[in-house]
Amino acid sequence: MRSICVISALVAVVAAAPAPSPQLIDLAAVEAAPDPVLVSAPLVVTSDSPLRKRDETCVPQPAGSGPVPEPDTAAAFRASQELQDSSSNAPVPDGYSLSFAGAQGSLSASKYMGLTTLERYDTLDCASLCDRAVGCQAFNLYIERDPTVSPNADDCPNPASTTNYKCTLWGVPVVGEQATNKGYNKATPPPSVDDFTGPTALGGAINAPLDNGKNTYLGNRYFPFSQTQGYDPSVCAAACNAQTGYNSRHPSADGSYATCSFFNAYVLSQNAIPQGLYCSLYSKTWAPSFATNRGQYRGSDRFTVSRSYSYSLA
Repeated sequence: MRSICVISALVAVVAAAPAPSPQLIDLAAVEAAPDPVLVSAPLVVTSDSPLRKRDETCVPQPAGSGPVPEPDTAAAFRASQELQDSSSNAPVPDGYSLSFAGAQGSLSASKYMGLTTLERYDTLDCASLCDRAVGCQAFNLYIERDPTVSPNADDCPNPASTTNYKCTLWGVPVVGEQATNKGYNKATPPPSVDDFTGPTALGGAINAPLDNGKNTYLGNRYFPFSQTQGYDPSVCAAACNAQTGYNSRHPSADGSYATCSFFNAYVLSQNAIPQGLYCSLYSKTWAPSFATNRGQYRGSDRFTVSRSYSYSLA
């Protein structure tokens, strides 16, 4: 895929023409689109290595609420059984599924929605923050070793540490390949969309046959994840309505045109990393039994389908 250095506006990639059954994922269109924009939560120094560059002058930092292992080193922090137990014993909140656990480091994903420092390792508190944030699809809860003062290469190159519990929110699903702490995805369906019925959960992407010899597939739209584009099926609804508008302005010779009355919205991942929101558009509603496309390969790259839902025009 092409790389970009700025966060762009939403990018819609339109299939050139309806394709016959089966409807394979349009990987050429996906690769022609910008890469997803990945960001990380703010980082602080957590290693024992002396700094080579002057920062601030040993300014005191807020004290964390977690235990500080002895000796106060990065290695002891990583090996602390007490900290590991607080993570492994934490409950999975209702409405969420555990995506990954037990890794060490930071998460890099799309649609970062903010960070909150907690008083304890509490998955329920972190889930509550996600529940109250419009568009939140996942949260990442982790323990971070932070300096007690802003490190300075000359005066305080290796200050004592403090331990913080941090909760970050994300507007797209997260996976272990993106992260190195502990992440949870919402297991609940996406919201309803104005003027459409649904969502209906699917086991894959719709792969519709011809309907009495007629092709009902109207093409696709693909929206790479970014700080402005998360998992939002209403974007697919807007694309569906726009397709109907386009068709009405370009009717057949007899004046007829196809109305987009059904769409399938899902997360497309490449090698397990969520890439963007994929929307398949149709002129007919298809049952979940036709959701048989669970992914495909392009060379050695594996593309998979997740969080697949359908909506029908009301």
